[in-house]
Amino acid sequence: MSVNFNSTVPSIPGGNTAVTFQTDGAGNVSAYLASSSTINTVVDLTAQSANVGTTTIVSAPATGRYRLSGYIIITTVASTGAATSTLPSIVFGWTDPDNSTSQTFTITAALPNGNSLTTYALGSAFISAKTSTNISYATTSYASNTASQMQYSLHIVLEAV
Repeated sequence: MSVNFNSTVPSIPGGNTAVTFQTDGAGNVSAYLASSSTINTVVDLTAQSANVGTTTIVSAPATGRYRLSGYIIITTVASTGAATSTLPSIVFGWTDPDNSTSQTFTITAALPNGNSLTTYALGSAFISAKTSTNISYATTSYASNTASQMQYSLHIVLEAV
């Protein structure tokens, strides 16, 4: 009996992935699974001196789970009027597939008015995002009303899990 390796007959049971077989001219056989698109997106913004408006990281290619991580830190302190400087919060947004409702997750520094190079915030969230909806970020509540404004860096990672 000969064996016929293909990905169509018999049909593949639902919920399973087809394995693709290939041969070379010497009669060697190997198999592989087609890899799905992996999302690993990095955002690095430096020398920011204002809020960042809502910005799309990615439009979810499929309903699935994602990990959002954010880190924000003061890089230049305001030289005068320190009490008026505030490190902004990071706000992530997405649409949940279970209820089709927009959701947010906010990362805020413990002491956002610190105006020091040790003022920072970090956090991570595990989310479920709906197909073809945007996963986004923004910053809110930046304040620095001085001639030498406070500046910050923002670092974000989005991973499909």
